[in-house]
Amino acid sequence: MSQSLQCGLYKLCEKRISEEREFRAVTDTCDGPVTDELFDAYRLWQLQKTVKLVCEESPFYRRLYQAAGVTPGDIRCLQDLKKLPFTTSSDLQNNPYRFLCTSQSEIEKPVTFFSSGSVGQKKRVFFSRLDIQRIMDFLPCGMHTVIEPGEGRVQVFLQNSQGRGTGEILARSLRLYGMQSWTSDLQDSTEDIFRLASENQVNVWFGDALTILRASRILAQEHDLRRFGMQCIFLTMTNIPDSMVQDLTDIWGCRVSTHYGLTEAGWGLAVDCEVCRGYHYNELDHIIEIVDPETGAPLPYGATGEVVLTTIARDCMPLLRYRTGDIASLYPCRCGGHLDILGHIVRRKEGACRIAGREVYPALFEEILFKDRQILDYRAYTDGEQLYFDAEVLSPYCFDASVLSEQLGEIPGLQGMKSPQIRVLPVGALRPYAFEKKRILPVSERVGATV
Repeated sequence: MSQSLQCGLYKLCEKRISEEREFRAVTDTCDGPVTDELFDAYRLWQLQKTVKLVCEESPFYRRLYQAAGVTPGDIRCLQDLKKLPFTTSSDLQNNPYRFLCTSQSEIEKPVTFFSSGSVGQKKRVFFSRLDIQRIMDFLPCGMHTVIEPGEGRVQVFLQNSQGRGTGEILARSLRLYGMQSWTSDLQDSTEDIFRLASENQVNVWFGDALTILRASRILAQEHDLRRFGMQCIFLTMTNIPDSMVQDLTDIWGCRVSTHYGLTEAGWGLAVDCEVCRGYHYNELDHIIEIVDPETGAPLPYGATGEVVLTTIARDCMPLLRYRTGDIASLYPCRCGGHLDILGHIVRRKEGACRIAGREVYPALFEEILFKDRQILDYRAYTDGEQLYFDAEVLSPYCFDASVLSEQLGEIPGLQGMKSPQIRVLPVGALRPYAFEKKRILPVSERVGATV
């Protein structure tokens, strides 16, 4: 039986408290198993420590908080976090080095990425050696929610995973905590992916949902994957519609779970709850709020709004009240635990655009797109009046684009618009764009377009 995320976080919290003399000196109830009250007290202490750190060491936050008239002494409870002003993605883009709370020589891993797709201004996030260690401590907690530590044989699908990136960090952390793990690059062929899985009797695939979906649908043409012995397909890195989860469940005959992570949060953040529809997140190292996307006003439990992230266990580059652009809800746990539930991400603000006067975003149509087992991947475009799709399919001769166009036109948010135009592409045509975040591109970026 896999363990709950709360169980793993409380064990990790107990370990950290035993090593934190400063916290133990101000708290009388440190001995024994971690209680809900002690867990919350440690989170508050970490938040207060982080606010003090950034006020003293980060030029960006020192100036921001001075202008706002807030000091570390204003943070007396977790709810006081709302007194602090927001941090935005443009702040990261403009001068990431002003966020640093350590010298540049202490940076263990700099990460550069685009805020949307492969265009636009880059963002940079920095991690110290201690930050990386804390991330590695958490990652097995997330994996243990889907498989027992001694049973895990995990194949990881993450970008630049071959010894250089997040995939190898995850694989290494799993090995340290009693699992076996291997990495596959996102550009590996389906044959190489399956060969590695077969040779090592892999029972968990974790990583990029579209890479896993592509490989699964191609392999299912020639293999009965339900006999493979897979115990969990663990998906991340993109919006994951129910139709994708259902299809992978049918193909493999095993549990399909989803993960929500952000580079800014240190990749690992939230995993599916087996009871509630949504995620438990790493509350030991983070605080999540939901705010109105337009006004920034805090929203109550159950309301849908923008996810705001605060990292409370970062040494090098803490982020406080960082507006992620992801839209979701937050509500109390319904499975008997203490951790909140973060609803599955509805959409991203940066992925939306206006077409014929309406707001349209990828999650609006991905439920329909991935319900069709022929589709391996897609790209979406607009000229401001109409949607265009490139659909990579298993067999162009067995795929009816007119049926898909009709189904897309029946989506409530697209009804009354011009019928989407669909160009059918063969297997492999969209592999060069595998690293892109899904968004609706200008039709001028459509390779080979004749519209």
